[in-house]
Amino acid sequence: TEGAGCQFDKERVLQNADEDWAGHSVSGPTLTRRETEIVRLVSQGLANKVIARELGVREGTVKIHLHSVFRKLRISSRADLILSGIEKSVRVPG
Repeated sequence: TEGAGCQFDKERVLQNADEDWAGHSVSGPTLTRRETEIVRLVSQGLANKVIARELGVREGTVKIHLHSVFRKLRISSRADLILSGIEKSVRVPG
C-alpha cells in the first residue's frame, strides 16, 4: 500500500512484530485492550484529544499507548497504522 510518500507492507510489519515481541500469535502481535481501543479510534480518524475524552483519560496517556502500539508493530506514525488496516488483525488478550 502506498500513501503519504511511504510504502507500507502489512505482512512484513506483522512478521517483524511476531519475531521481536513476546505475546504474539500467528495472526499478529498482541495489543492490550486499551491499545486495541485506541487503534480502533485512530482508524476512525479521531485526534488524540478526542480519543482521550472518549476514554476518560489524559491526552498524554493516549500518546503513551500509541507509542507502545507503534513499537510493537514496528511502525512510526498514525498514518502507517491507518494504512495498515491493522485494527482488523490484532489480537486482544483474553
